[in-house]
Amino acid sequence: MNTTPAPAAPELSRLQRFFLNPQGLRAGWSALLFAAIFLLALFTLSAVSGVLAQHLHWQLHPLSTDGLRPGIALLSEALLLASTLLATFFMARIERRSLFSYGLNGPSRARNFFTGLLAGFGFLSLLVLLLLLTHHVQLDAPTLTAPALWRAALLWGCAFLLVGCTEELLLRGYLLSTLARGIGFWPAALVLAILFGSLHKTNPGESHIGLVTAVLIALLFSLSLRRIGSLAWAIGFHAAWDWAESFFYGTPDSGILSQGRRMTAHAHGALWLSGGATGPEGSALCLPVLAVILAWILLTQRDRSSARTQEAM
Repeated sequence: MNTTPAPAAPELSRLQRFFLNPQGLRAGWSALLFAAIFLLALFTLSAVSGVLAQHLHWQLHPLSTDGLRPGIALLSEALLLASTLLATFFMARIERRSLFSYGLNGPSRARNFFTGLLAGFGFLSLLVLLLLLTHHVQLDAPTLTAPALWRAALLWGCAFLLVGCTEELLLRGYLLSTLARGIGFWPAALVLAILFGSLHKTNPGESHIGLVTAVLIALLFSLSLRRIGSLAWAIGFHAAWDWAESFFYGTPDSGILSQGRRMTAHAHGALWLSGGATGPEGSALCLPVLAVILAWILLTQRDRSSARTQEAM
């Protein structure tokens, strides 16, 4: 039996320790590198799409008098998703891990995704019902023809599926996994939830309640990821919530109206209850709905985080 001791790993210099630890690149530097790759990819893809649009005479103005156009939403979200996947791919290669290691693994992903779709539509409908019962919103009947409605429903379904994938993978995929390695899961989730809320601040018509709601929803999505080990439920919920809000009920979504809505919504009464130009997420009535969603997650999603921790030891 060979008893020769293995050679000791070379000690890192002070400069190396600033960037590295025994596990490799430190979490903060990894997150910054991911952000740099994402921004570079987004800048490059946006420039290429802009040149193509100019040659093909596409009109890329995001907003019309009737709201955000679905084609523009599809293009912008596709660019964001492609940039997110490219940045995740390169970081996965650097860390010698699978692209699916950052929120895309976990059991029963298809079932969780479709459950998330149903939950997102159902809970947004509950919020709209509360607004209707308290007379803080009025919904007008559709004015589009049936073929136009089906076309808009499909286009917005695709657009909001991209929104769900993009925002979940960008803020609760690689970044959450990496920052959790450095500062712990829930501190990282809180930092990224605040970032998620801050990104909504630039939306026209956004409100303070809407920003708080965005932070709380982000934390609920992080809780779901923690419990089931994947973003499948959060992606489905996110997509269906936004689709129901923007297309099906025709309300503003964080201050943005969509073109080709199934209904037209009119807010009435105090802004802090109706949501005003922000939409249902800007209403204080959203807070009890979020509490119900929290209870739903805790009751229906089995917590597998402790089992994953034991497997990793």
